[in-house]
Amino acid sequence: MAITITNLCVALKDSKSCLDSIQIAEKLQNYFKANVNAFLVGNSKIGLPSSFNLEENVATKGLGKKFNASKNELIILPVIKGDPEMGLLTVAEANQIIERSERMVLTVPCIGAAFNLSAIVVPIDSSFETRQKVPYAIAFARVFNATLHIIGVSNDKGKDSTVLINNYMRQVCNNIEEKGVNYVSETRLGGNPTDQVLAYSKEVNAGMAVIMTEQETNFTSFFSGKYSQQMVKNSNIPILSIHPKDLIVSDARL
Repeated sequence: MAITITNLCVALKDSKSCLDSIQIAEKLQNYFKANVNAFLVGNSKIGLPSSFNLEENVATKGLGKKFNASKNELIILPVIKGDPEMGLLTVAEANQIIERSERMVLTVPCIGAAFNLSAIVVPIDSSFETRQKVPYAIAFARVFNATLHIIGVSNDKGKDSTVLINNYMRQVCNNIEEKGVNYVSETRLGGNPTDQVLAYSKEVNAGMAVIMTEQETNFTSFFSGKYSQQMVKNSNIPILSIHPKDLIVSDARL
């Protein structure tokens, strides 16, 4: 089953500092034929596509609850990076929404420069669940006509970890190839996985990374808990965080 998005929302402050978030929402709307609900913090008049449903005077602290109570499958959050006038939420506020949500969250750092969305990074680690993000990465690659950059990472350079990640990488790459999406792959073992992914993203001039988030104690992915928080905190590109409860789709287990 292909990934579909029927309803999505985007949190906004103004059109200048949140321009990337607006443009990403519009691309997703056009591809998925989705309804876009714009949650405007305050009541400043901003330029939005006429196809967006605008709701004004939304409280920043209520964004997470509003999202969870809605039918939206994805929320786009403009995150402040550097200039406090650019963006809407702090990294800590965005991570709180990610932690408390069971749906997709796309954080978009507001850095005053356009993102190269033709390159999307997908980290694969040694956890069983790591492959489950791949259908979502494929869907977003189609939205932005992007190449997927698959990177195998682990802080363990041992034989068992190497064999496991190589097997997962082979399965993932075969699946992506079957779906007709362009990809490249590389494995980097040893060191902090978050640092490895961020460094690799910079090297390939990527414009987005896809990770998963989960707070259950039996979830062992490097990109859960504190690692996913590090990704959002330290990344200067959008991060798509997917909750495993959102992974009940075919092809999620390759």
